[in-house]
Amino acid sequence: MGVSGSNLAALVLSLSLPLTALAGDELVDRLRACAGELNDAKRLACYDREIGRTRPGENEELGVTDEMLRQERRQAGLKPAAARNVTGKVVAITRLRDGKFTLTLDNGQVWAQQEVLDFPVQAGDVVSVRRGALGVIWMTNGARPIETRVHRLN
Repeated sequence: MGVSGSNLAALVLSLSLPLTALAGDELVDRLRACAGELNDAKRLACYDREIGRTRPGENEELGVTDEMLRQERRQAGLKPAAARNVTGKVVAITRLRDGKFTLTLDNGQVWAQQEVLDFPVQAGDVVSVRRGALGVIWMTNGARPIETRVHRLN
């Protein structure tokens, strides 16, 4: 049983589809962008960030300790990763005309609300800030069952 020219062309095309899809993949494009970084530590940090390998202890199996990574990042001038969760007491709050607020915590951090939402908060309250999916940062106020999206101003 022979293979006709059109069948062969279809076979070659179907085999090349996964490679074509891979070439346009966002992850591959982001990794290619990392390759342009000249500083070794920054390039490694970029690769780690893009593939999601940034949690403590995950690099040990490769012979790279967390202390080695911290030292390389310091030498490259990279700032330490932000803490996953922050809890603090509200020392000042400013209500803006658009219905949002900015608030200052006792640790000096200033946070701004990103959505117009009735979020009950006042000076003296203890709030928690946590990272959510897709880079969203959420603020909660004690035991109240409501969250609001925020971003850090300083």
